[in-house]
Amino acid sequence: MIHKGTKTINTDRLILRAMTIDDADDILLGYRNQPEFLYYANKKPINNEDFLLELNNIIVHYQQQNYYNWVIVLKETNIIVGSINFKIMEDNESALVSYATDNRYTRHGYMTESLSAIINYALQQLKLKNLLGGCATNNIASRKVMEKCGMKYTHTVNNFLHLADGNYDMLMFKIEQ
Repeated sequence: MIHKGTKTINTDRLILRAMTIDDADDILLGYRNQPEFLYYANKKPINNEDFLLELNNIIVHYQQQNYYNWVIVLKETNIIVGSINFKIMEDNESALVSYATDNRYTRHGYMTESLSAIINYALQQLKLKNLLGGCATNNIASRKVMEKCGMKYTHTVNNFLHLADGNYDMLMFKIEQ
């Protein structure tokens, strides 16, 4: 595994880049407080002051070469449509990916395009052995994104996710080098 940190990644339609303090309003008014994000991330709505603290914490972590967290920006309009990150599991050279899309920009293939780029970066550039992902059994859109990107279902973790309306099994996916 070769740590390179959160490098800017360009795709046909998107720029995946490190978050900046200037992104705060766009993220907060975009996906961060949308009901679907709050539900699947198991978070509460956040105010501007608390979000700035959260964002500053993210920005500080960019100094670490083993930190990977991108905001997803449309090239043509510079609009933030979501975010994607992964956390390294050093013991087996794997990482766990997670992502969020602004509801106004779903069904355009942006997350599939982003995840494909992240898979390439993780497996080819960083030389990770595999990238893992998971989603609640009721999160069909997230499952479809992983499947479209070549991730294969591996197993189900029973009662793993504690969401607002109850416990859910988590479907686990993996793609290998």
